[in-house]
Amino acid sequence: MATNNIKRIGKQGPQVQHQHSNAWQVMKPFVHFGVKAISAIAHTLIYIIKHIPKPDSPKPSGQKGGKVIKI
Repeated sequence: MATNNIKRIGKQGPQVQHQHSNAWQVMKPFVHFGVKAISAIAHTLIYIIKHIPKPDSPKPSGQKGGKVIKI
């Protein structure tokens, strides 16, 4: 036999309690992975930028005129 669910005005159904701590427990591994991944990418970019060869700056020569003298 089917049950009748009669809704009456002014009567509220059972209250649903939200568990915010449960949501954090679910998302925590993903946040941890994201932070580690961004850290790895940042360190890689810093390494690449530091090892880009710099353009040769004009080096002061030890000779006065910069001429080559052949003997």
